Amino acid sequence: MHFAYTLCLDDYRNGWSSFWIETGEHIRNMFLSSVAVLFEHCINGLMLPVCYLITHNDAYLNVCLYSEVGYMVYATMWIIISYVYNKDVTVEQMHRSVWPLLLVHHISSLILCIGCIYCIESAPKELICWVLLALLGLTSSLHYVGQILDFSPFAQANKPWLRMSAHIVCLCSQIVFRMIYWLHIVYMTVTHTLEAHGTQLAALVLIILVLFTVFNADFVKFHYKATKGCWLKIQQGKRLAKPKDL
Repeated sequence: MHFAYTLCLDDYRNGWSSFWIETGEHIRNMFLSSVAVLFEHCINGLMLPVCYLITHNDAYLNVCLYSEVGYMVYATMWIIISYVYNKDVTVEQMHRSVWPLLLVHHISSLILCIGCIYCIESAPKELICWVLLALLGLTSSLHYVGQILDFSPFAQANKPWLRMSAHIVCLCSQIVFRMIYWLHIVYMTVTHTLEAHGTQLAALVLIILVLFTVFNADFVKFHYKATKGCWLKIQQGKRLAKPKDL
């Protein structure tokens, strides 16, 4: 707690010492959800792929893929249950309008991971690790870090320039990995599948990657709007803070 006080975090909502008490149930759920998903992404999207790239020990990649399959099944199950009971019990705790996008994302991820497991002997293992790093370990993790900031004393209302910096870093990572590097991922993945497994499987992989491309475009668009909105709010705050001429 002393660390929080020394950073002057008690200017708003008494800082970390009481923000949890003053936070509503829904925001608490979203905060905890972001922490949980970030933890999963750091393991399956960062730690395990990096361990494989350093050691080239197949055990790391196998654990990563099986773990990701388990998580996708678990997350998909709760989205379906949320639809059935018309109540948000999803892992992500996002708005209902996002559920279809999450469902497509999870099912597509599940198919790709199962495909990698099934064809693991011929699969380009380093490429798989880089895909996991780009999509989970970096871009998606930064997205959830931003959400955690939004629901804490580090929110934009309290620390606007810190939040703006996080927005910029996240947006830049989205552009680099989900737009530019993504083209390389699609080309390499489809080319390898075509050479190793034929036209039909390559066509299926291409369809899934196109769906991912749509998801990536929406993700980048969201972070562009969030960054722009943060900047406009900072400028608005500056204008309101200026003394008015008498």
